[in-house]
Amino acid sequence: MEIKPERSLLVGEWHYLAREDKLVKLDQHGQIITTADLDNLGQKVVNYFIVHAGNLVTKDQLLADVWGIRDVSDGRVMRVIRAIRIALDDDTRQPTYIETIPKRGYRFIASVTDIPDKSQAGDKTAEVTSAAAAIKPRKKAFLWAGMLVVSSLLLLSWLFWLKPVADNQSAEVNTIPLWRYKPITSLDGLEFYHSVSPDERYLVFSHAKVGSDLTAVLTLQDLVNHQRVQLTDDNSNSVGAAFSPSGDRIAYHEMLPDRGCEIRMIELEPGKMALKTDTLLTLCTPESVSARISWSPDGRYIIYPSLDAEQKQMVMMMYPVAGGTAEQLTVPPTSSFGDYAGRYSRSGDKIAFIRDAAGAAQIWLLDLTNRATRLLVQIDDAYPGNIDWTQDDRSIIYPSGPTALGIVDVATGVSRELAYTDNHANEIQVGAVSGKIYASVGFFSHTNIKQVNNKRVTETPSENLVFSSNRNESLVEINPLPEGPVAVVSRRSGLPQVWLFYPDGRQQQLTEFSSRERIRSLVFSPDGSKLLLHLNSGIWQLTMDGQLAQIVGKENEIVANPAWSRDGSEVFYAQSRQGRWDIMAAAVNTGFEKRLLATDRELYQQSYIADYNIWRDANSKHLVIEYPNGDTKKLDLGTTADQAFFKLDLRAQGFYFTYLLDGTQYQLRYYDLTNNFINEKVIDDYLYHSRFSISLDETKVYFLEAARADFDIAEISY
Repeated sequence: MEIKPERSLLVGEWHYLAREDKLVKLDQHGQIITTADLDNLGQKVVNYFIVHAGNLVTKDQLLADVWGIRDVSDGRVMRVIRAIRIALDDDTRQPTYIETIPKRGYRFIASVTDIPDKSQAGDKTAEVTSAAAAIKPRKKAFLWAGMLVVSSLLLLSWLFWLKPVADNQSAEVNTIPLWRYKPITSLDGLEFYHSVSPDERYLVFSHAKVGSDLTAVLTLQDLVNHQRVQLTDDNSNSVGAAFSPSGDRIAYHEMLPDRGCEIRMIELEPGKMALKTDTLLTLCTPESVSARISWSPDGRYIIYPSLDAEQKQMVMMMYPVAGGTAEQLTVPPTSSFGDYAGRYSRSGDKIAFIRDAAGAAQIWLLDLTNRATRLLVQIDDAYPGNIDWTQDDRSIIYPSGPTALGIVDVATGVSRELAYTDNHANEIQVGAVSGKIYASVGFFSHTNIKQVNNKRVTETPSENLVFSSNRNESLVEINPLPEGPVAVVSRRSGLPQVWLFYPDGRQQQLTEFSSRERIRSLVFSPDGSKLLLHLNSGIWQLTMDGQLAQIVGKENEIVANPAWSRDGSEVFYAQSRQGRWDIMAAAVNTGFEKRLLATDRELYQQSYIADYNIWRDANSKHLVIEYPNGDTKKLDLGTTADQAFFKLDLRAQGFYFTYLLDGTQYQLRYYDLTNNFINEKVIDDYLYHSRFSISLDETKVYFLEAARADFDIAEISY
């Protein structure tokens, strides 16, 4: 059965490029200007429609020929069709690509024709076209001429690209400058989620005071005379504020104690730092994650993130400020936590937004003229809270590392380091007048590893700081063997490294990273002889003699949640395949030969000491326990769909797990399998991170203790 075109074709307003297997739009010079936002599965379905254009295609045909199975729900097919329609800007009421035949299936109604040959015999000038365009071979003379033209264009583009973003910045072509932040705020507590008014006279930000348990209020500050006023009360969290283009209104998220979510608008008194009105604009979905709001340049629309109640993912919504219905702008793949921050371009025709990809951040571009989206860059060494456009809309600036800012060219997708900085930036904004970069800098907290007694086992209180070297430890994993070493991620030598701490007091640095690497998790094998590292965007095996071997994540694969099999012979991990989470198994003793273990699951873990497994359904977000005889049972842990990060410790009579209380705190809980009881009193402390580790005898709990640091708003003039 043919399911993929063998040659490049014109498909409606799109070009299908057979070699690249994608749909694009080209300009008059043959350059790609838009790529259809289709994941692997969506592209396969489109390919099937193209080769069967004009014919009725039933859901059973799609399931059999594209999915390769028949036990997929109709809802899954409908979601893929919906994503394709959004990518192709197809209207269900007046379709130009996919026509729905009620109770029967679908028909692809767009024209599908061969791409015409644009080459002309005897042409004395070589035509510079996209590599994907269909052309005939030229003579050598014309080929060399074309190469010369292309080389010249590349040289000019390279010189232009390396030109400083601002005219007043002087730097060598190959030199990355060091920029220093100048503080604007320096209050006790945390100042974050900032927005500077269009005239750069005022600053609004969220302020979590010392002792406020991270309850944030909106504060307005005059940047000239430094006067400050509080705009909201402390009954709930006020975050994500954004000035309107006129500067007289502020839109913000109100995150309510019951996990409700509102988008509200403050109107300021003309010429005064005083609140005139504070009204409800619209509701965002309960359990949404707080993030940024952005106004369209004409002030008519705002965009904000909201939790899709069906897909359980964050999506970007657009709402008319004058009132009306909110429109969903993005459809993240099911393997993604979703889209959480968007920013209108200064011309208003595009939106740059951030998409989660298994703990890594990606910057995507949405063209509002045709609703097409495309990936610009993936950020492996930072997880920015916000990004912004340069003043000319040609590039996007973003936090690219702990002390670095990156810049990506919108037209080409080429990215580079813009500058090194003297502080860590989480969110940035480019001033509309001056071009200054305003940033929230610093750290929410410093961490060290704390040890406390498990109240399930002993009522005797005890707490100690362990493995501490000036608050530089960030992860701990207790060995499953009584005499085995403990693994700790420490920055004591400057860069994050894996260290081993032995019972006799010996310490050993296990890794020798020469650059800053992001270590997301550690997992000991059942025999305590190896570690799994979720390192940057890949999963690696680390032996006790420091040998690293990469298992997966080499070719932009999105992976998460590594775990060992019960006998240590395989490694389990979640991988985004065709836009959804599946569980893969890699055999350790056969060069990590991989196989598909289960579909539509985003977490899978086997107990080392008991005969049960636990997995999480990628669609419903329910946790399920599975027994050796194949019986399964849904676990009612009370966790919410927006809890993206879990840690499970599976013991003989039950298991420990992290429960997200709100956007910033976790609680360690225990699920008793004998009576289906949840114990919420494992320890008195709250966790700011989902990671923890428990001793073999369950008497000691190790977790990251957050010592409140400082977060301020600062600026860079460059």
